[in-house]
Amino acid sequence: MFYRTARPINSQGEDYKLVTQGGAIRFGVPFSEFDTVFFGAGWERTQIEAGVSIPNSYFLYREAFGDTTDSLPLTLGWQRDGRDSALVPTSGLYQRLNAEWSVALDTRYLRTNYQIQQWIPLSKKYTLGLNAEAGWGKGFGGRPYPIFKNFYGGGLGSVRGFDQSSLGPIDVTGAYIGGNRKLNLNAEFYVPVPGSGNDRTLRLFGYLDAGNVWGEDEKLSLGDLRAAAGIGLSWVSPVGPLKISYGQPVRKFAQDRIQKLQFQIGTAF
Repeated sequence: MFYRTARPINSQGEDYKLVTQGGAIRFGVPFSEFDTVFFGAGWERTQIEAGVSIPNSYFLYREAFGDTTDSLPLTLGWQRDGRDSALVPTSGLYQRLNAEWSVALDTRYLRTNYQIQQWIPLSKKYTLGLNAEAGWGKGFGGRPYPIFKNFYGGGLGSVRGFDQSSLGPIDVTGAYIGGNRKLNLNAEFYVPVPGSGNDRTLRLFGYLDAGNVWGEDEKLSLGDLRAAAGIGLSWVSPVGPLKISYGQPVRKFAQDRIQKLQFQIGTAF
């Protein structure tokens, strides 16, 4: 069971949020030393709660389909993990493919995401990490792709140096609404903190990120990619992996929102 609330970023002060509740059952079945298959089913109810104002794209979706949408998503995934460590990898290949398919109730859509990582040991002290992630979604059966299933770009886990979830399509009211396609490309170069020896739990890194998000009516073009470079500190703390990074956009557009200093808990990229 779950209950979550999201407030999408906007620049015009709209007062709205997405409230999602539901439940799901998911299983993971390993079938080799490195491979695992995941599958599951669930129920979701998403409500668009609006105050005085709401972005035009959400207003139109709510007018067409109501402010409450029920879904029965089926999930299927595959993971291959050949890294030498899940927390502080220095070598190996990691791949993950997920698909979410809703075929009943108010929605008909397919949402997929693929990620690949390659870790390369350059020496006993230096490690290069490469990451690529792509997402795609589409509605079918005469139904549009649900706006609340959009992908978002910018910030942690995407293109650092930009404000969280601020890349991609912008509503006519100034809201960042995400899109049905995304692409992230990341590279990180790790070095030990001076005086720490070969301690891999505390490392300095430099990074280069690129990526963006596209809407259904937009042409996917690499010329739209945003990019940023920066430095940071990675620490595997008692509460989990922590990262602090400082970045500078090297390719940006006039409407982009910049956030140079960012703090992250969790994922490797």
